[in-house]
Amino acid sequence: MKLQKEDVTLHYGYGTILQGQQDVDILPQVSGTLMEIKVKSGEKVRKGQTLFIIDQVPAQAELRVAEADVKVAKASAATAKMNLESKKDLQSKGIISSVQVKKAQNEYETALASIEQAEAVRTNALQVLSFTTVKAPCDGIVGDLPYRVGALVSPNITTPLTTVSDNRNIYAYIYLTESEFLRFFEADNGASIEEIIKSLPQVELKTSIGTIYSQKGRIESLSGVINRSTGTMMGRAIFPNPNGILRSGGAGEVVFPFEVKDAIVIPQSATYTLLDKTFAYKVVDNKTKSVAVSVVSTDDNQNFIVLDGLAEGDVIIADGAANVKEGEEVSYQLTLENL
Repeated sequence: MKLQKEDVTLHYGYGTILQGQQDVDILPQVSGTLMEIKVKSGEKVRKGQTLFIIDQVPAQAELRVAEADVKVAKASAATAKMNLESKKDLQSKGIISSVQVKKAQNEYETALASIEQAEAVRTNALQVLSFTTVKAPCDGIVGDLPYRVGALVSPNITTPLTTVSDNRNIYAYIYLTESEFLRFFEADNGASIEEIIKSLPQVELKTSIGTIYSQKGRIESLSGVINRSTGTMMGRAIFPNPNGILRSGGAGEVVFPFEVKDAIVIPQSATYTLLDKTFAYKVVDNKTKSVAVSVVSTDDNQNFIVLDGLAEGDVIIADGAANVKEGEEVSYQLTLENL
């Protein structure tokens, strides 16, 4: 075959663990017995929907006590007010001194402060009672349910009641070496990283079973720092997930297209290896001449892109190179497609 240049797109894959747009661990804010589980694992829920109910009896009792204390405080304040008004009337008639009026005034203000204090306690009791009804903080999918009805839970548990994952969009995190970063993100004309990211082609997601997800994604962000211990930087791709097929925690591979302009492509059958080096046979003056080549495999694993060693216009043995010897005479006729 006579070598000619062509544009080739290579695809580089990077393993990833998928994450929902928003993964929220659901932890109780009060201690108590888990009385009800209102959802099932994998169920879609809406923001504000009830997920769990923790024993409400202690919180309800505290609320009743707090409400009673508010009533007592208000009654005491009413009494203190009547006493103050009475003292003022007696002072106006010259029966008592201003000191006694001042004392009654202080008692009334203390009673008013007691109302505020009791109402604050009641507000706290209402909040504690509300915490016994655990609600979804966002729209999403319910994760595992490790606890059963009757379990004792508290804010100190290490395993959350569940995780609600907002899967409308899925994030896929990848890690690039410095050389890979320079390959994909090489700037032209002083473009910024933000501008380069916007110009990047869309990426694909290969699922754990090897199929390509129907929705294409895009690189959304890239870390500005290379991790010194790993020598990599983190990038994040985002994929739309309108049907909820992708789930947070799933595995996959982000497939990144890389376009090679004016590449020389040869079949792998045109090469042979010797001492960890790759060679091909050029046809020079109708005789075979072995040349060392530097190549990179294409996606189909049937061809190579030649990086060095061959040039456009060279004629090579395209098949069966392993059966050819140096200096053998070659009789050939190029087909129209190879002219």
